[in-house]
Amino acid sequence: MRITAFTQLILVLAVTAWVFLLPVPMVATILALELVLLLYIKHDRMTMAAIGALTVFTGMMIVLQLLFGSSLYVSLTGGLRMFVMTTAFLCLLAATKIQDIAQALVEKFHLPCEYAFMLTTALRFVPDFLTDSQTTLDAQSCRGYSNRGNVLKRLYSYLAVVKPLVMRAVAKSDTLALSMELKGFGANTYKNMAPQSLGLLDYVVLMLIILMSCYPWWHKMYED
Repeated sequence: MRITAFTQLILVLAVTAWVFLLPVPMVATILALELVLLLYIKHDRMTMAAIGALTVFTGMMIVLQLLFGSSLYVSLTGGLRMFVMTTAFLCLLAATKIQDIAQALVEKFHLPCEYAFMLTTALRFVPDFLTDSQTTLDAQSCRGYSNRGNVLKRLYSYLAVVKPLVMRAVAKSDTLALSMELKGFGANTYKNMAPQSLGLLDYVVLMLIILMSCYPWWHKMYED
């Protein structure tokens, strides 16, 4: 038994709100649970790389906040909130198929199918883009590509990698658009899929989300 994509989307949205409503210790607890869940769902090299990159980015954001005059507490809290929100999104991508997310957006959230398709396609092409970038970098290295030197020389040398990537991305988008047109993509695309029915576990999770969302108000009333 597993929860549907609709419930998982609601949970991600709830976590995004909780990071601003709940106390910092509870937010840190949510982060610990997210990391355990993410590594349980998908413990591979790409997941570890994503967590590492997110950690580095969070550290850079904290340092920038400190440089712009923010206090240490505010900087750490902002970094923690960003880390929790992004990790929740990673858990969603690891636990749910892209087509199930698109179907939930169209069926339950009544998002136009074109916007749902754009969102899911962008997510789907991220691994392909990373693979293409590594392939292009290896090919350019065989032709004598080097990114050594000062900052300006490095930026100029990266054009040798960026240009083929952009051209390949444009070619893929043209091919995808033609394929969609031939297959009759439209409003009925997701209606042909089996509807996502909520089960007992979904209702339990939704109830827990409501209770957690009401905690700040209950806590405030208790203090008053």
